[in-house]
Amino acid sequence: MKIIITMLMMLFSFAVVAQHFSFIRIYNKAGRKINKGTIVSVTDSSIALKRGSVILNIPATDIGYIKTKHSTGNNILVASSISAGVLAIFFAATAEPNKTPSFNAGEGFALGVLAGAPIGAVIGGITILFKNSKTFIINGDTTKWKEFQLAANNDKIS
Repeated sequence: MKIIITMLMMLFSFAVVAQHFSFIRIYNKAGRKINKGTIVSVTDSSIALKRGSVILNIPATDIGYIKTKHSTGNNILVASSISAGVLAIFFAATAEPNKTPSFNAGEGFALGVLAGAPIGAVIGGITILFKNSKTFIINGDTTKWKEFQLAANNDKIS
């Protein structure tokens, strides 16, 4: 039974990490991240990003480079959180204090979190191999910006 739950958890973790969004991270010319979000539009001179309910407009001249997709730490965090939650609920629900070995629901929950977090971290680490994120170097160059704009408008940045 535990093997089935583990396999389902792995499958669910891969599916969550593999979802497609036009999420990007924008860095300035010094290599410092200046913004991140989902692409709303790309014009000849700027990019509009949605972050939460706010839409930000960033001039192309301020952009050093753009990286697609979330960071690798995001994969590990999401998969680890899902695995910990699934196992915590599973162990809490299957707790039988009157059997040997015995543990109550609270102990089962804690055991699930402690066992699920590292399992999810490993799953998230494996998904990094399939991430295939891209980096577009702009450095304020209008020619390179036009190449990114074309790729973004043709949905070839994911």
